[in-house]
Amino acid sequence: MAEKCYDVMIVGGGASGMAAAVTALEELQKSRGKAGGKVLILESNDRIGKKLLATGNGKCNFTHENIDVSCYHTDDPGLLQSILSDFPTKAALQFFEKSGMLSREKKGGFYPVTETATTVLSVLLYRLLELGCEIVCGVSIKQIEKNEHMFQVQYHESGEERLAHGNSLILATGSKAGGFLQNKNEDPLKPAKLLGLHISPLYPSLTKCICLEEQYYRQLSGVRAQVLLKLYEKADSSLQKNKHGNLKFIREEAGELQLTKEGISGIAVFQLSGEIAQKLAEKRRMFVEVNFLPEFAERSLNEWAKRRISMFPGITLEEFFAGALHKKILAVCLQAEGLKGGMELPADSAGNKALEIITAVLRRATHFMTEVTGVSDMKQAQVCRGGLYLSQFNEKLECKATPKLFACGEVLNVDGICGGYNLHFAWASGVIAGREAVKACTPLQSSPRP
Repeated sequence: MAEKCYDVMIVGGGASGMAAAVTALEELQKSRGKAGGKVLILESNDRIGKKLLATGNGKCNFTHENIDVSCYHTDDPGLLQSILSDFPTKAALQFFEKSGMLSREKKGGFYPVTETATTVLSVLLYRLLELGCEIVCGVSIKQIEKNEHMFQVQYHESGEERLAHGNSLILATGSKAGGFLQNKNEDPLKPAKLLGLHISPLYPSLTKCICLEEQYYRQLSGVRAQVLLKLYEKADSSLQKNKHGNLKFIREEAGELQLTKEGISGIAVFQLSGEIAQKLAEKRRMFVEVNFLPEFAERSLNEWAKRRISMFPGITLEEFFAGALHKKILAVCLQAEGLKGGMELPADSAGNKALEIITAVLRRATHFMTEVTGVSDMKQAQVCRGGLYLSQFNEKLECKATPKLFACGEVLNVDGICGGYNLHFAWASGVIAGREAVKACTPLQSSPRP
């Protein structure tokens, strides 16, 4: 069995693993001169950085100007705050500028100037090659052990069993989110389990939601709208379906809504999906209220309705709302109220009956309540909520129970909102883990003989 010895071994060649490797090699050169040291990346796919190519719809929003702990979910916000303070937005921009990548800002997010994820991957690969990183792809981890001074990783590659030793070990194995693992039976958390680390429950996040009222969504499929969403929960799962009383408000999100034949999608929904998935697993009933006219206060809509009733008495409901609601949204709101678009408004002198009908439709359009019964599976999710409890690690991202063991990226129980936040955490945690893994190293002696 062939054996090699390294200063730092990194299991996982995604965004955080590559950042860790670049940083570790740079730190080794600083401390030892141009000869530097030896760093190994072990990747299960046939190439590193595969998931990175799909980020930001291929444009790669790699960080954001407003990185803040409030934009993330984790079990240890205090530690996360320390990590983000250690590596703010400016540090991410400098990290890539040093590798020769130019970037531009759009609505607070930063992209490579080419607006292609390939650029980000290319500059990282060139830097790794320049620094002399050893990369082995298509591996399957079989065993990881630690003695007093070294980690030993046993893995299969090209049908052969191999053994690698390292001073420090970094876990950057990511998750199953997005379906980017070529071996669908592979468990990204296997290396962590072999080392006895504690893992929180896993949920899909940044993904679409499946809703109960399918008779509406078959009609609404394909519609996009700027909306305000309010998330509610009902703890008692035994309550009769579609009875919305006694709901507890959780939070709200504004942005684009995409309606599908199964339910709701779009960025505003993505921001809520991780929390929805977690609470559904806890047997909570979850509801989302959609406001299709978020820019208008109730009073202004009421005044608009009165003006139109007085100007156009007796017109149909379809004509009345032609300039206010998408025809598919209007059709569903009318259906929910037991009305039809061809119905003419009552032409009473005071307009009270007409106003009552219009108000009911507007109330439905601004308080459209839907029950969420599920979210898409992990393969369709952008990220995973859950992973290695962050509280197992210190501010160096070193495991408290196992010295010289580090972790970074999506394998940790940290997930952020859309907009470059998850990639920023990958860079931040990778850079910190790579830097600290080198500091924990002792100079390599001669490599063990095969």
